[in-house]
Amino acid sequence: MEVHKKKKTPFKKFIVSVIIGFVAVAFIGSFAYRYTSKRGAAPNVAVVNGEPISVAPDSLFANLYRQFYEEERQKGEAESLTDEKNLEMMRRALDIVIQRTLILQHAKEEGIAVTRETVLAAIIKKGYYAAPGKNFDEERFNNTPESDKRDIYDKEEEALIINLFYDEFFASIKVSEMEINSFYQFVEYGKKIEYVFLRYDDVSENKLRDFYNENPKLFEKAHAAHILIKDNELKAIEILNEVQTSPEKFEEIAKRESDDTTKEKGGDLGWFYRKDMVPEFSEAAFRLKKDEISPIVKTVFGYHIIKALDSPITESYNKALYRTKREYVNEHKEEVEKNVASKSKEILAEISEDPSEFNNTASKHELKTTKTDYISVSGQYILSEDQNIPLFELMNIENLVELIYSTPIGKVGGPVKAAEGEVIFKVLEEKRFDQQEYENSKDYLTNMYRNLKENNLFNDWYLHTLRNANIVDNFDQFFKT
Repeated sequence: MEVHKKKKTPFKKFIVSVIIGFVAVAFIGSFAYRYTSKRGAAPNVAVVNGEPISVAPDSLFANLYRQFYEEERQKGEAESLTDEKNLEMMRRALDIVIQRTLILQHAKEEGIAVTRETVLAAIIKKGYYAAPGKNFDEERFNNTPESDKRDIYDKEEEALIINLFYDEFFASIKVSEMEINSFYQFVEYGKKIEYVFLRYDDVSENKLRDFYNENPKLFEKAHAAHILIKDNELKAIEILNEVQTSPEKFEEIAKRESDDTTKEKGGDLGWFYRKDMVPEFSEAAFRLKKDEISPIVKTVFGYHIIKALDSPITESYNKALYRTKREYVNEHKEEVEKNVASKSKEILAEISEDPSEFNNTASKHELKTTKTDYISVSGQYILSEDQNIPLFELMNIENLVELIYSTPIGKVGGPVKAAEGEVIFKVLEEKRFDQQEYENSKDYLTNMYRNLKENNLFNDWYLHTLRNANIVDNFDQFFKT
């Protein structure tokens, strides 16, 4: 691999947190393209040192946004996204594209490059043109459109350059014994708590069953595959004719023609609820019975041909219980939050009078108590003391760790508001420095701390570069007007 470098440029130290992301995405609902359609094709949402950033449907910005949307869908939260949340996801997508653009521009200035042979080797290794029993299938390569070949090449070349850039500038950091010792005390010092979690979805079964029966469409699911043609209606019509002539070849045609990443699975989208997809798509998909194929369905993503892999079903109450709770909370947010706040206030008053009665008070209110392992200052190691499993319900609760560390041993803290409810806790004990444990974990700590230093060094560089770049940011004008 060839690397060409100029003299490195010094930079001042600042501490920030920025993440690089490079993703390929599947078909999901959209928000950004409402705005694109208003303003015509492929407008530029930003310009970085003269290089435009587009929001066209096949742009990195659009792919990142759809990635974030898919993450919300996988969590079952896409249907409740607000415009503000969508704007936040698009802002995050733009920030990542700007960062990536600055890295590539700087790498070019520093003369960092890779040979064509290296790029082609990476493409073959990743199996872009693989076939059963072959790492490289010449027929598949020859049948790939030139524009797709260029996109694949550019993507892999840029990824290799970025990796080289990072390795050359940030991956040779040394750490001292004093740094490791201090870091150990930071991450390994902790406090144990026991807590109760008053959940918003702790609703009576009668209310949940009534809600389930009154809203049957919320619990319908479809299983479909699709072929997406982004920009060419005439091509979509041709493919529809081919599919109607040979419906048994739908999967094969999807793998060959679809512009969506589900093409590798023959267009299979799996099972989904109505709210998981954009309305036009869901309306068509839920009308189909098994093996039926839709006419062309136009959405903001392009032209879809949908095939039902199964007839729609309605989940039973027992199978849909988790979703029923979530939908009920969404529909009755003010009511459930008010009820939990009132109950947690009452419980906290009782426990505060005598913290030694924490468990008895919890039992009286039919609440389960849970003990944690040591919670570090960083808040990243919250485990169950009894089962040694992560307690995800405590992760990312704003101010929880800070409040735990400001609460004396044996005292009660809370209520702390979380996304799913409120937490009341009691501090049980704290952990002190253990020399033997430190020696046993030194290698692991050294690697972890070195990675942190590398990331901080990169972040320093990025903030310095960002401040000195010529960036025209049109985000607010484009999306908020």
